[in-house]
Amino acid sequence: MTTDASRRARLRVLPGGRTRRLQLAQRLIAIAPVDSPPFDLDARVFEEDTFRIMSAAPEWAPPAEHPIRIMHDLQSYRPDRPGDLVVQTGRPMRLLAIVHDVNCEPTWRPEWIAAALRNMLLTADRHRLVSIGLPLLGRQHGSMPRSDFADLLADALSEGSGCYPRRLWLIVSGPQSAGRVFQALETRL
Repeated sequence: MTTDASRRARLRVLPGGRTRRLQLAQRLIAIAPVDSPPFDLDARVFEEDTFRIMSAAPEWAPPAEHPIRIMHDLQSYRPDRPGDLVVQTGRPMRLLAIVHDVNCEPTWRPEWIAAALRNMLLTADRHRLVSIGLPLLGRQHGSMPRSDFADLLADALSEGSGCYPRRLWLIVSGPQSAGRVFQALETRL
């Protein structure tokens, strides 16, 4: 006859679920699907291109300004530099990671993603952002392998000297992707 104590002794927690977690010094890294946020965010990173086409509203609206004014503004417009991080206010704050240039093939480069990750950490320190949501840059609008992104993120985290963000949510497409990213990061951190 088995007792409750002997049954409990045979039970063990299996890894899995929708959220995977890693602890790196004082920083918690949660890897979870977009529909399962593990905590509230101070900021969220969005994958963007140098002309900010990717974040533009898909609906067309009549321009508020005269067409000649718009053409004049376009002549003096300077695109963002790849690797930059554009801060937009709000709650949560929007951080546009400029990792694509639509004039290039492919549109992304690993060095641009690495620079954007470093800039994200600097921005987190400057604004004291405790929690940030970060998609796997180069995957939403590109074909960067998860393992390469994990390498770049591990490098940025090891180089960074600040303590912010304290919580980092890596936004993935689903639980299977969370497991793969967890394995890739676990070996690198």
